[in-house]
Amino acid sequence: MRVTAKEIIELVKRLPDADLHIHNERETPSITNEWLCGAFAGRGFTAPTLEEAAEQLIEYLYQHIGHNSMVGQSVAESGFPDLKKVEKYCKSFEEVEE
Repeated sequence: MRVTAKEIIELVKRLPDADLHIHNERETPSITNEWLCGAFAGRGFTAPTLEEAAEQLIEYLYQHIGHNSMVGQSVAESGFPDLKKVEKYCKSFEEVEE
């Protein structure tokens, strides 16, 4: 089953520094992929609604499944599209930082 905008938004909101990854960019809703790929491979997605921006992010992540890039590597290592695995992956970095 395909990841939904609601699911990805809820996941990002549960992660540390969620306000850095979901915010308004010049009054337009924005969500980044930095929570998964880091700032170096980060990218922001903006749209009239947060749900539309999240759909752009989801499409981008699906496009990178099996892609030989930093984003593709993060997608593969995280277990995307299994969001339970993705959350566990992201939280493993949180434990290292403490």
